[in-house]
Amino acid sequence: MDELTARAKASERLRANLDLRNTPDDQSQRMLNALEPGTVMPIHRHKSTSETCVCVRGHFEEYFYDEDGNLMDTIDMVPGGVVLNIEAGQWHSLKCLESGTVLLEAKDGAYEPQRPEDVL
Repeated sequence: MDELTARAKASERLRANLDLRNTPDDQSQRMLNALEPGTVMPIHRHKSTSETCVCVRGHFEEYFYDEDGNLMDTIDMVPGGVVLNIEAGQWHSLKCLESGTVLLEAKDGAYEPQRPEDVL
């Protein structure tokens, strides 16, 4: 995780991920995401898959929005806290609150790039 965090700190986007799949052909997405404060995570959704998210290290907040982009809920994410399941189609984003934050993320299906209609 320290190596992944170093990559995130050096990245222009202030985040980096480690693919945990066995092969690129796996029909799931499993990754560790290292985040640094200041990384920009646009409000987005995954129309065809839910997303499971766990804070492994550090601290972040997950935000849920309605279809108009109005904030509906904030979930505080810390190690040993919530195992969050984000339903398919739910608009969401996050804010990294602590340097060295790492989260585990899992989704159904193979990776699909975000489409413009899935970003607010």
